[in-house]
Amino acid sequence: MTSVLRPRPRTLASSTTLLSTSLGDLYLTVALDGDGDPLELFGMFGKAGSFEQAVTELACRLISLHLRRGTPLHDILDQCRGIGGMEPRLNRLGDDKPVFVKGLGDGIAHALNGFVRETGRHQEHVQPIPIIRPSVAEHDAEFARVA
Repeated sequence: MTSVLRPRPRTLASSTTLLSTSLGDLYLTVALDGDGDPLELFGMFGKAGSFEQAVTELACRLISLHLRRGTPLHDILDQCRGIGGMEPRLNRLGDDKPVFVKGLGDGIAHALNGFVRETGRHQEHVQPIPIIRPSVAEHDAEFARVA
């Protein structure tokens, strides 16, 4: 990590992921630099002015600061992954793999994980995986099976 911020271009490509949580929908937008690396993170969760939205904005601003300073993405994922605080909610990745979102941090890790495959020594870029929302019946059945 460096104290110098990577410059932000006037326009950026981005990808938005919708995740279902027990407290409502979480929208996470990852803005990419010219090389396809995540540069900024934006999130919408809860109503404007709510505690949930304020915490989401805080988390996204801090993660964006780290991304612009060059913190390795796998370090950010390691810190966010598994942070709960909500009832786990089933989401399905584009390959139909079930993923339980346990909270804001865990949801951020799932959204950012679409941009990196951890190899233990270096990050390789992959396309983000779209999230497909399961029905309530699918959620209940999968939760009962996994729990």
